[in-house]
Amino acid sequence: MKELYYPIALNLKNKRTVVIGGGKVAERKVKTLLQFGARVRVVSPDLTATLERLFKSRRITWFNRVAEPSDVNGSDIVIAATSDTAVNKRISGWAKRQGILINVVDRAELSSFISPAILLTPKAVVAVYTHGRDPALSRDLKNFLKENWDVFLSYRRRLQKRPS
Repeated sequence: MKELYYPIALNLKNKRTVVIGGGKVAERKVKTLLQFGARVRVVSPDLTATLERLFKSRRITWFNRVAEPSDVNGSDIVIAATSDTAVNKRISGWAKRQGILINVVDRAELSSFISPAILLTPKAVVAVYTHGRDPALSRDLKNFLKENWDVFLSYRRRLQKRPS
């Protein structure tokens, strides 16, 4: 039987989060982590323009180099988002040996948690995941919900107005 993931909502406010990698995937992860109040440190020899702006505005810290085992020390969460499978696997081992939550993007089997597709609205946070098996389906369902959110809310209001 394939692994099943228990859904949980974490309070990330001021949690020490390390993202290893500086590309587009790392950028998406960093932006989401910041939305939820995490303190983000990025380790990568290169950054996207957006990550560079976040660094220059002091919203993230950046270590301009390749990752080292000590980079995960003291972290609450680690995200491995490099384009190198072998590097991501090493990062997973570093975090797991210290009991730190690890997400290796696109590699659920190396992760202790998976990151869902997230729809953040003023009224709710909707997380969609497929146990790491079909990230595209998670993304598409999240986008469907986003596109139909106002329709859902108006339907819900109509239901609430009905007499019991």
